Amino acid sequence: TMETPTPGASSRAITQLKFQNFSSCVDVSFWHTLSQKKLEEFKLSTSPVKIIGTYGLASNLQKDGKSLKVPARVMIDEGSFRDSKVLDNDAFLIEGLLMNANTVEDFKAFDKRKIIQDAGSALLEDIKSGACTTEPSKLNKYLLLTYANLKTHRYVYWFAFPALCLGDILLHGSAPKPVTDVLKKDKFSSLLQAYSAFRAKSPKNASYFAVTIDKKTGQATISSLSDLKTSLGNQTPDTTCYFGFADPSTLELYPGWPLRNYLAYIHHTYNLESAQILCLRDTADSWTRGSTRSILIDVQLTKATGQSGATATTKGWEMNVKGRPGARMVDLKSVFDPKMLAKTSADLNLKLMRWRSLPSLDTELLGKAKCLMLGSGTLGCNVARTLLGWGIRHITFVDNGRVSYSNPVRQPLFDYEDSIGGKSWKAETAARNLKKICPSMVSEGHNITIPMPGHRLHQSEIKKVTEDCKQLESLIVSHDLIFLLTDSRESRWLPSVMCAAHGKRLINAALGFDTLVVMRHGVRDSKEKSSTHLGCYFCNDVVAPTDSLSDRTLDQQCTVTRPGGAPIASALAAELAISVLQLREVPDSKMTEGELGIIPHQIRGSLRKFELLPITGNAFDKCTACSDAIVQLYLKESWKFVFQALNDPKWLEDISGLTAMKQKAEALLEKDDWELDD
Repeated sequence: TMETPTPGASSRAITQLKFQNFSSCVDVSFWHTLSQKKLEEFKLSTSPVKIIGTYGLASNLQKDGKSLKVPARVMIDEGSFRDSKVLDNDAFLIEGLLMNANTVEDFKAFDKRKIIQDAGSALLEDIKSGACTTEPSKLNKYLLLTYANLKTHRYVYWFAFPALCLGDILLHGSAPKPVTDVLKKDKFSSLLQAYSAFRAKSPKNASYFAVTIDKKTGQATISSLSDLKTSLGNQTPDTTCYFGFADPSTLELYPGWPLRNYLAYIHHTYNLESAQILCLRDTADSWTRGSTRSILIDVQLTKATGQSGATATTKGWEMNVKGRPGARMVDLKSVFDPKMLAKTSADLNLKLMRWRSLPSLDTELLGKAKCLMLGSGTLGCNVARTLLGWGIRHITFVDNGRVSYSNPVRQPLFDYEDSIGGKSWKAETAARNLKKICPSMVSEGHNITIPMPGHRLHQSEIKKVTEDCKQLESLIVSHDLIFLLTDSRESRWLPSVMCAAHGKRLINAALGFDTLVVMRHGVRDSKEKSSTHLGCYFCNDVVAPTDSLSDRTLDQQCTVTRPGGAPIASALAAELAISVLQLREVPDSKMTEGELGIIPHQIRGSLRKFELLPITGNAFDKCTACSDAIVQLYLKESWKFVFQALNDPKWLEDISGLTAMKQKAEALLEKDDWELDD
């Protein structure tokens, strides 16, 4: 409970010793770190977690020449989850124990009486065993109960600073007196210098110590609690021994909370009926700036009548803002950086997956993966939105179109404003709007026309096409996962060749009116034959891709599909990509199943039949996109190869071996001795 001292003159004797309570001070960074720890480390665990805090010597803040009596604060921040921290000269470490509840009901159900009593029992055992003599920091600890609502960013918490109450001992004290009444200023300055040297040796355990003062010379020496018995044993009529502690109290007449357990230690360790206490509130630096705040108190430890052998109890739960025992609540929704809130909230679903459903999910990998969308239309927009939900934070768009009035109803990264005037480039607009949805996104758009077989080049176009080819290849090489989401067969050819040549994983999605196909192109190991790895989009074809867009009616020029097909195909493409990323080290041909389930090569679907069919197909050794002959010629001749393929698609059939294969088949059909089975 709160012990509020009654003001009085400094010359008046104090009949009952009172103490200034600790007051908690929690920095916003602590709650942000707790939220991250809860999501990524603690999850559903309610096991106590060791944390640290700091408190300082008595503050000497002033306003208008008057001293401000601020509380003796224990401060925690983001660094409280570390094992140690660098301390200022007037700061001291205090160890704590964090107990975080999963629900507010669990928080209310904490047995507060038992929790603090157990802490007191452990402290008393440490005193009796001598552990506090070798590690005085054990005398001063705190408890923290918390509940973090990660959706609303509201945090409920309750501090306790366990203090032993000696059931059969009454504490009385004389009126405190300034330390300079006993020590001359120069000798007190020497004492502070000696304490600074003592503290430098062991900052963690410097909050409790012993001071021996020579009455004749006024010389003071500092020793640890481990050496205290020796100091007491060597005490003579010419020396005085004080029990010293770093005092955070800001009240002139009353010592701080750490003295309570120190007196319990003195009573149980030395069985003394009285003790002289040095409440050290100055440092060597602060002493040079003004008068001393440190005081001396004579304390009487008197057995209470009829209370002999009474059991020690523990107190120390902090009061709430109403001055009653109870928890406090802080709402930080308006304090946190909105962009940071958006980032942590966007990843909330993924973090929760790791609690129970998918502990092995590598969210860090997903956050670093770079995805390239070749096509920023209906498929590109829907795939990007789904990847966003999976924690992908680096997406690049490629397209050469502009947003039209028909786009926003089917393509979720565009709105009506984007379509006005037909001036907004799709790739750039998609990237910009994606960052509006998730400010932490790294996204950009490139206006590139993908060269296509059968679309002959004019001399004036060669420079522009060369630049587009180089930029496209550079983007493919610099990204981890390529999505091929264009709206024509021939536009898929060059990216397929480039990905095969550079060993890049490619996810392909294509739509018919009521059909869909989603597949991952095979990534061939250098030792594999072309017929043993998984096939690509063109491996089932026996003709080269050519111009399918010229001389077409409006319904043939546009991608006319049932509206539900694109979201389904996009979701399947994104889910397939995430499964592939999770098993990035597994050879492509052996990647059949992972933590998320099976990893099919192809998924062919029909909305008419409401059917999805996973199938597998090996690569075709005469494929016009991924066969050895095509890939090797592309790597050797680069743009010369590309330009010839653009102007003469039939040439692709020749070099891949398709022409020879068809000629051989036709020759067999022409033989007169061809026999048919009955």
